[in-house]
Amino acid sequence: MKLTLYRRDNHKRNAGRVRRALIWLGGGAILSILGFAAYRWHAPLTAAAAAAPAMFFENRYFFVREIQVRGGEKVGGGEIVAMAGLKRGMNLWKIEPGAIEKKVAKHPWVRRVLVRREFPRRVVIEVEERTPRAIVAVGQLYYVDADGVIFKEVGAGENVNFPLLTGLRPEQLARTNPTLRGRIQEAVRLGDLMAKDSRTLSEIHFDESGRLVVYTTAFPVALKMGWGDWDAKLKRLDRVLALWKGNEERLASLDVSFNNQAVARLRKVQGFNGSRVQR
Repeated sequence: MKLTLYRRDNHKRNAGRVRRALIWLGGGAILSILGFAAYRWHAPLTAAAAAAPAMFFENRYFFVREIQVRGGEKVGGGEIVAMAGLKRGMNLWKIEPGAIEKKVAKHPWVRRVLVRREFPRRVVIEVEERTPRAIVAVGQLYYVDADGVIFKEVGAGENVNFPLLTGLRPEQLARTNPTLRGRIQEAVRLGDLMAKDSRTLSEIHFDESGRLVVYTTAFPVALKMGWGDWDAKLKRLDRVLALWKGNEERLASLDVSFNNQAVARLRKVQGFNGSRVQR
């Protein structure tokens, strides 16, 4: 019974708020019409009518009482609100969502942000954060996401349990290069595909020719992947590794970058150093 009464009271309270909002909106519309009419016919009410919209838009009924931040985990809501420059008591009409979005989007963890005003007294900030997929090593360590965007230096105590991207040069990353970004994105995608097959990577290396060479956490074998056609190459890699199961330490490298074949280079054992081609 108490719950029913509470719901009825809450319903009445919400209905009252709606009525008050409609009264204000209706009153504002009427005053705006009067102001236009006074201007059109030069009536003596011009000054009063011109002031009417200001009375409406400046009314305390539209002052912010609640600021909500949704979706943030790496970034605290208080930090987002501070970046946005928002605080309670601001006039909701004067808040510009687009300008706030530009401010918040500068945070390295923020991938996308959407700001909206919910009349009469609330501002909502919805944040989509970046998710690290790998770490780029170029003197310092930097997080990179699935879009191939290098977005933040890895700080002390932050998670480093990601594949390491090596072989890139600082001058390559210093300038905007869509091609390089696409290649980083493909490298991250390859790491994700191999992780699905329980082959966790420790390193993804860009060799001198720019091709990918990967190393798993399971055994120290250089897996030369080249570029593209990952699904076919991974199937070929699985077939060859199955033949060497239990003897992976004999392999120095395994090259599956060629079509329909794999080249296995063996470690030097008792004066022998050679290669085998397997199809």
